[in-house]
Amino acid sequence: MIDPKLSREDSMTVKDILAIVDTGDEDEQFLKDAREFARFHDAHLTVAILSAVPTPDYAMAYAQPYFLLADYVEAAEEKQAKVTRLGERDGFEVRVLSDESGALLDKAPVQARYADLVLFGPVDAYGNAHLRRRLFENIALSSGRPVIVLPAQWKPRSFAHLAIGWNATREATRALGDALKLVQSGAKIDVLVVDARSSTKGHGSEPGADIARNLSRHGFDVTVHALVSEGENQSAVLVDFARRHRADLLVIGASAHSRLRELFLGGVTHDLVDGAPIPVLLGN
Repeated sequence: MIDPKLSREDSMTVKDILAIVDTGDEDEQFLKDAREFARFHDAHLTVAILSAVPTPDYAMAYAQPYFLLADYVEAAEEKQAKVTRLGERDGFEVRVLSDESGALLDKAPVQARYADLVLFGPVDAYGNAHLRRRLFENIALSSGRPVIVLPAQWKPRSFAHLAIGWNATREATRALGDALKLVQSGAKIDVLVVDARSSTKGHGSEPGADIARNLSRHGFDVTVHALVSEGENQSAVLVDFARRHRADLLVIGASAHSRLRELFLGGVTHDLVDGAPIPVLLGN
């Protein structure tokens, strides 16, 4: 059992963080935010530059494939040199993954497994928004590691107030467990159940009550909130609650099951993938 008297430093288990960037030039703020996040948590930071090589089919869609490839090589080399200089100055590691986009989607989750936590910036911190989304989804659903999307210019602080979108699934349980590695002891936790129904296979007779009791036994200040979407996107309902109640972190579970994966990619978490006004942790 977790001792609720432990300090954040004593209970902290996240010590190895991987931040994902591409070859775009809009990520200066995210790199700064990632460095500050790692420093705050006394963790090692690795920045992975994911560089998608133009495929022949993609290149031939343009009139000048050789110029396109040359531009790619130049951009990749410039980005690597820039981030390497920052890493030498600020003490973080730099890795480069360069391949066709399909291969990158396979390689990225593997790299993520060797970190405790993966950081993404908001969508406007990337040169290739489509590739970012695909990478985010593959890492969140396939790596087995939690992913946090940081809003721009977010100032690191103790996670003293958590909001979790709770649907009583294995994925939500895993996401909550990942979040508790970061949370301050005795933190306030809002358990958010959206459009929830009683079920012997899920929520039980009172949605949210069982997980609230479990968390309370670990010394957390827990409140269950039954929310109704009324046709609104559930992610918007969760984000709005977390923002209005000034939560430090919103926690969501992500399912890799084929049917639920489609829902994940196209619905509930769409707004969360691009970036929310507060940090969002997705676990699987």
